[in-house]
Amino acid sequence: MFKVDFEKAYNSIDWGYLQLVMTKKGFPWKWRKWIMDCVTTTYASVLVNGSPKNEFSMCRGLRKGDPFSPFLFLLATEGLNVMLSAVTDVSLLLGYKVGKASHVCVSHH
Repeated sequence: MFKVDFEKAYNSIDWGYLQLVMTKKGFPWKWRKWIMDCVTTTYASVLVNGSPKNEFSMCRGLRKGDPFSPFLFLLATEGLNVMLSAVTDVSLLLGYKVGKASHVCVSHH
């Protein structure tokens, strides 16, 4: 059995990886630039004793609550799908068989 903690993955998506996936999937340059501008222009600051300190830019993670984030997360997980398909095709990873007589194979597909 293979288990992935998607909540942690959601918080640690690397922007370079996301851009690479969009490139491999054939998204046009202009569209990729718009997406990257949206996700990389986020800034945050930390409150210390109630006072905000200097802002810093975010370099990972998708913003929860942003309506665009689930779509971007699905794009990012496409890489996992490609890897799992490759190892399944060469029988390095097998699906889980359910049922006795006429079993059904459950996989990541």
